[in-house]
Amino acid sequence: MTTVEPDGLVRQRQLYGEPVGDLVRRVIAALDLTQSAVSRVLGLSPAMLSQLMSGQRVKIGNPLALARLQGLLALAEEAPRLDRPAVERRLGEISASRAQLTTSTSSGAAPDGGALVRGVLRAVASGRELERAADALEAVSPAVAEVLRVYGTGSADDAARHLASIAHLLGR
Repeated sequence: MTTVEPDGLVRQRQLYGEPVGDLVRRVIAALDLTQSAVSRVLGLSPAMLSQLMSGQRVKIGNPLALARLQGLLALAEEAPRLDRPAVERRLGEISASRAQLTTSTSSGAAPDGGALVRGVLRAVASGRELERAADALEAVSPAVAEVLRVYGTGSADDAARHLASIAHLLGR
């Protein structure tokens, strides 16, 4: 007897690559958080997060919450290399973060290019998928593989260093 996945979870898989519940459970396990703590960091009510995790709600309608979830997923992948104070600091940064959803800020300054590229990559693939894609591209296009690794799975510092190293190519 086969089990049929609820429609909401199927639609989440289409939108996010996997159900929101799986993503959140990965964050909970890697960062040793409760579901309530995750909801606080995301800026969602515990009830809303529960509905998303069960597939009763399909989309994360708040772009800021989606950007924060991407940040939590990236932190979950980095967590084994970090001590607890570093994880706590990063959780605070994610919680306080504001998504850069436009091409400029209210001051007219360009958004952080590394964050923008990372956001785009993480919107379409998980860190594991990006790493596999980088591995597949390594022999054919090492520079593209490096971009996937640096911006898709690397740290903000890695992205800043990479951007600085190619600034001359960007006319900066």
